[in-house]
Amino acid sequence: MQSLAALSLLRQRSGAPSSGKQLILAIEEPESHLHPSAIHQLKIVLNEIARTSQVIMTTHCPLFVDRTTIKSNIIVHRNKATVAKDVSEIRQVLGVRASDNLKHAELILLVEGEEDRRAVKALLGHMSKVLSVALGQGALGIESLQGGSNLAYKLSQMREALCLTHCLLDHDAAGLKASEKATQEGLLSMADVHFTTCAGMKESEIEDLYDESLYAAMLLNKYGVSTQIAKFKGASKWSDRLREAFRHQGKPWSDQIKARIKADVADLVEANTVGAINAHRKSALDALVVALEGKLVTIAAGKK
Repeated sequence: MQSLAALSLLRQRSGAPSSGKQLILAIEEPESHLHPSAIHQLKIVLNEIARTSQVIMTTHCPLFVDRTTIKSNIIVHRNKATVAKDVSEIRQVLGVRASDNLKHAELILLVEGEEDRRAVKALLGHMSKVLSVALGQGALGIESLQGGSNLAYKLSQMREALCLTHCLLDHDAAGLKASEKATQEGLLSMADVHFTTCAGMKESEIEDLYDESLYAAMLLNKYGVSTQIAKFKGASKWSDRLREAFRHQGKPWSDQIKARIKADVADLVEANTVGAINAHRKSALDALVVALEGKLVTIAAGKK
């Protein structure tokens, strides 16, 4: 970690260069002999130095690729240096193998479950023409974490595949814990995550954003459970309220039943994007749309 300490000192000095002098920091393969977590710390330090001084490095590590400004990456191959044209070219040179669904993706939105992935894809396509086009072209991808606890692992995977990432997480203990862990590991910043927050609710999940009229009839007809009872009207998150409604009305409850209902609700969202979101609870999704559109604009500008 001595190299990190030295760079931190250099960072302090680079903020106020001497009159008439400009710092140029050149590093060869900074990832050598570093633990992955130390590489993330090193990247943060180098990014800060690069704000006021020029940083040049040679690397074989995908984590040091500038995915925002593609043209700042120079590919040296067969004694010839050329400006990178796109992410796929950099992936090829570094030997990064992206899965088929990520082959053309430049921005990945990570959501907690498969049902979330299907529903959010339909909603974003409805809410934004820009996102609809990006989803259709594969430039924007949506991936399921298969559980919030996998966030840090998935973020590492996406970085190695040279994809920019954003996250939409449930605003509950599990989502907040996963976010905190990923932040501590240098994989996530506050600018890169949105939560399914709802006014007046301490915890909430994506189903809390949906209008009750979307799924009330389905629950009654398919499961024999009414949402028009006090047990479902509290301030707890949706799945907790639904569990109490099931039990109160003499119905069994399990993780399997919850998963089945979430899938049923996702089906309804895909088929009824207009009016699926509660008008008083759409601010989190509105903010997500703005953030994703902004990132796509930045990516496009970086190609010019």
